[in-house]
Amino acid sequence: MRKILTLVAAMAITGSLLAGGLVTNTNHSAYMVRMLSRQASTGVDAVYFNPAGLTKLADGFHFSVNNQIIGQTKTITNDYYFLTENPTTYVGTVSAPIFPGVYAVYKTGKLAFSAGFNPVGGGGGAEYATGLPSFESQIANLVPGLQTQLAPLDAGVEQATGVNPDFNNVTAYDGAIFFEGSSIYFGYQANVSYEINDLISVALGGRYVTAKNTYQGYINDVTITASPGQVLPGTVPAPYNGSPGNYLRAIGNTPYGASQKPSLDASAAALDAMTNVEADVVEEGSGFTPIISVNITPNDMFNISLKYEFKTNLRLTTTVNDGKDAGGMFEDGATKVADMPAMLSAGVGVRPSGKLYIAAGMSYYFDKSNDYDGSTDLEVEMIDKNFFEYSVGVEYALTKMLKLSAGYSGTQTGVNEKYQSDLRYSLNTSTFGGGIGLTLSPMIDINLGGMWTMYQDGSVTRPAPYTGLPDVTETYDTETWVIGIGVDLHF
Repeated sequence: MRKILTLVAAMAITGSLLAGGLVTNTNHSAYMVRMLSRQASTGVDAVYFNPAGLTKLADGFHFSVNNQIIGQTKTITNDYYFLTENPTTYVGTVSAPIFPGVYAVYKTGKLAFSAGFNPVGGGGGAEYATGLPSFESQIANLVPGLQTQLAPLDAGVEQATGVNPDFNNVTAYDGAIFFEGSSIYFGYQANVSYEINDLISVALGGRYVTAKNTYQGYINDVTITASPGQVLPGTVPAPYNGSPGNYLRAIGNTPYGASQKPSLDASAAALDAMTNVEADVVEEGSGFTPIISVNITPNDMFNISLKYEFKTNLRLTTTVNDGKDAGGMFEDGATKVADMPAMLSAGVGVRPSGKLYIAAGMSYYFDKSNDYDGSTDLEVEMIDKNFFEYSVGVEYALTKMLKLSAGYSGTQTGVNEKYQSDLRYSLNTSTFGGGIGLTLSPMIDINLGGMWTMYQDGSVTRPAPYTGLPDVTETYDTETWVIGIGVDLHF
């Protein structure tokens, strides 16, 4: 039985937690949760979605405070031959009980000044109670690795003595893995909006992004099970159940392994290091995103928006605490690329009547011009086409106080198999949302909503690390739910 205790896939959460592109969150208000299409917003959440549309607000101060509770389940299946269970299913849970969106606007005449705060990337933690294939396979590979390493020694002993010690009869593995990670990209945004005339408004703004990833964990208590032949009773216990390093040292202390003792001891030391590692690492950095937007209102029925966010150049610097570098996985002082791609969004809002509002929108992410491998070289071959998101929403006012809304959003990812792994993958999605809006007074609006995201299954097949074995197929699936609540205040 495996004893993979807990593993949190930190790399899997450095991207977007829900709506948006590969590394960008766009679910930034409770109104968005209940309607799903807010690109053409002229409400307080337009601070993020459509800054130029803020000129449509009434003169005065406007505030919006939102929070979302987000839960996500990730399911990964891997059929690598040497895993204890074949295939093995790994189920991970992501939890983000606090996902804020805070906005403030001061509108006076043709001008609107605004500020906003939200998690523009990351924002949750992914915990896999039974590990992940990329981590467990490193321990599982001890079985074929030791079999391959010790087979020549068995053959040599048998040729010289006529006795096969069967040292390579390694049959199972065990171990404890814990790896905990968090990732959060906070965005601090400010805009200035100006109404040129009744038809056109424009806005210029920027977002300061702070990024922080943390990693803590260990790999230890790794053991193997082996059944060497009892040609020399007591020299190597049979069956053997202990560390792989001690197994090689025990073999080197037998007459049959004495000639190979220096190389066996060296291999044992390497295995000790590989199976006893700790991580305590922080990656931090910051960047800036220029933002421009245009809002067009041809008549009282239609509102059209365009927004362009420039690429955010982010370089994260690594700090390794107490030398805990995960066995060399992290380097103190190293720099890692974590850019966020440029994004173009467009939306249209239509009011056929005083009670009915219909909205549609799209967001286009320029992933092919972004670097997603963490190096300083552009790895365009990971991306076949740019990420695309589209949405539609409907709202109907039952009374002056109560509005009902529902919406749909879909995404089309553009990654290829070189991007996909159990630590990071992107799938096409379909999201359904709905909720209510309550107008308690001219000063207070409340938005309540929920949405459910389904992901199209994805898979990747790669050659096994050892010849003669079947290819390894890994499949990915995810489901996400969100509950959002927001309060808008107008003074």
